[in-house]
Amino acid sequence: MTSLRKISILAIVVVFAAGLAACSKKNEQLETDYATKKASAQTLIDQINQSMTQMKADHDQWMTALMTAWSKPGADTAKINSAKADLQKHESDMAGISALVDSTKLYMNAAPGNDDSLKASDDRLGTNFNDLNDKWKSFQDTHASLQQRIQQLTVATAGNAAAAQDTMKAAPAKMEKKAEPKKAAAPAPPVPPAQQHHGAVRKSAQ
Repeated sequence: MTSLRKISILAIVVVFAAGLAACSKKNEQLETDYATKKASAQTLIDQINQSMTQMKADHDQWMTALMTAWSKPGADTAKINSAKADLQKHESDMAGISALVDSTKLYMNAAPGNDDSLKASDDRLGTNFNDLNDKWKSFQDTHASLQQRIQQLTVATAGNAAAAQDTMKAAPAKMEKKAEPKKAAAPAPPVPPAQQHHGAVRKSAQ
């Protein structure tokens, strides 16, 4: 009876130890996965924070260039207004990127030891990181496209303005040329009056 009890206790101990080993292995894998995601998220956030400052400066410069181009003669105001609207949307997308960065940070401070909490943070961190990474790549592509578009638009507007100024300079000369009076035709020589003699008309001697 005693031997049977010892065997039962030993079996329980073995099962319990195996369960602890399994749990320990599971936690290690979860913690490793979480640490990897956290490192990747931190690298991405650092890149975004460093780039945002320059991008904001670009946006201010582009908006000033568009406003200047809009006021020039010969400007294609429809295209300029379209570019301004797209730039404003791009800035709204920037605010969305910043909000997603803050949301991602919320899941980067989970403490190990609590499986449920760590797993929830690991899942949310992975989802937010993937979303942030995709939106950041799209944002960068849009930024580069807007830069090229606005540069081309401002260069074209400058060329149109120069052409318009040349036309305005040439206009007064043409107007002055049209205003020149015509020279009067030379008067015809006087015709000698006819002479009368004894009631008959006689031409004067040549």
